[in-house]
Amino acid sequence: MIFIDSKVILISGGAGFLGSHFSKLIIKNNGIPVILDNSKYRIAKLEKTLQKFNSPYFVEKVDLTDEKKIKKVVSQVVKKFKKIDCIINNVASNQMYNVNDSKFERFKLANWNKDLEIGLTANFLVTKLVIPSMIKNKSGNIINISSDLGLIAPNQILYGKNRKPVTYSVVKHGIIGFSRYLSTYYNKYKIRSNAICPGGVEDGQNKKFIKKISKLIPNGRMAKINDYDGLLLYLLSDSSSYMNGAVISIDGGRTAW
Repeated sequence: MIFIDSKVILISGGAGFLGSHFSKLIIKNNGIPVILDNSKYRIAKLEKTLQKFNSPYFVEKVDLTDEKKIKKVVSQVVKKFKKIDCIINNVASNQMYNVNDSKFERFKLANWNKDLEIGLTANFLVTKLVIPSMIKNKSGNIINISSDLGLIAPNQILYGKNRKPVTYSVVKHGIIGFSRYLSTYYNKYKIRSNAICPGGVEDGQNKKFIKKISKLIPNGRMAKINDYDGLLLYLLSDSSSYMNGAVISIDGGRTAW
């Protein structure tokens, strides 16, 4: 059996598309989601759902690139719950760029800096500021959300005149390196770290795109939002206590080709 009862699980970008699903999954399984996000609108929308469960949770609007603000929120969480068991490093930019700005030779330095700040620096800061609590408790579990495009290059044919920006690949490959680094750094404190590389989730994309990308996936389709539930619950639970330093692709077989 897989149990995450009473585990305090901090999710960066916890009110975004994947993050909000993870937050609801955790509370449905008796975990305590700690949701950090920079969008007041997304947080308000998610809270309407979480309140229905009549279970504990914590949510805060915070700039995840501001070290002082994150430190303050983490202190509040530790004071309230006495611990943070797990981190899900999920925040990312996923910025859409126009045809010209998405091209490598025209990609602006400002966009490069912004995407890396959100996708890498924010996750670094959250982890850095939570780790002391995990060290104190001699226990911790870090789950880093990468992508199938953390393992392979984007097939630009899929995107027509647009291009998948270089920053997406750099961030998602970087998350894997970050995860592996952490997996060997805090062994004596029983803190482990693993990375998930999910494939793209179907979410209202145009039919032409879905048809093209589905041909690149042995399972013949994009992911559904709940296709990652079992893996996430397993990694959050003590059932996966011997799993450390793993990079797990869950992409319908796309990266096997």
